[in-house]
Amino acid sequence: MRKETGIILAGSVGVIIGLTLFGVRKFLVKKRKAYDDYYADFHRHFERKHKDDTNEGVEFLAVR
Repeated sequence: MRKETGIILAGSVGVIIGLTLFGVRKFLVKKRKAYDDYYADFHRHFERKHKDDTNEGVEFLAVR
């Protein structure tokens, strides 16, 4: 194999690996965005609805 052929082959393999990694990253970001869009508001189940309440107790909050 001539030197120029080896350089071209190595460059081609490098470009293919780079594009593959870029494609996998793009795919994973897309999947993560779909996951975040679906589960984005589920954290609100645990937020405190009334900040000014002072130790009202579980029974009072259950009646609301």
